Amino acid sequence: MVVKFFGNKKGGSGASVDYLLNERQEAKTARTLKGDPQLTKDIIRSIERKQKVCVGVLSFEEKNIPEADKHKLMEEFEKTLLPDMQGRYNVLWVEHTDKGRLELNFVIPKIDLETQKSLNPYYHKADLPRVEKWQDLQNLKYNY
Repeated sequence: MVVKFFGNKKGGSGASVDYLLNERQEAKTARTLKGDPQLTKDIIRSIERKQKVCVGVLSFEEKNIPEADKHKLMEEFEKTLLPDMQGRYNVLWVEHTDKGRLELNFVIPKIDLETQKSLNPYYHKADLPRVEKWQDLQNLKYNY
């Protein structure tokens, strides 16, 4: 498994949600695992700052993994990325299987739902070592 964050110079929009759920949903190669796509888009639209969204993926070589493992990985990733923030952020998780491997895509609007202040879930220079350690630990734990 590899964790990847997608660059976003323009700040992002609800289009990231549309991209994750485009024709793949009808082809049954995309499905929502956690969150509400419409709520996530509404939250993104409500953000008045330029930087609106954090988007990334947990990408696997495996075609699939057990459902319980997917949910455990998503939960642990959120705790690693946003410790002690449960209930204060929105996240949408969308599974893709169209490339012959499993991808767990995430979209996190950059707003603290409690304070309405800006929230940056991932700052590359500061957070990369922690995310890489989490990734390595999961790969060892699950034998990915």
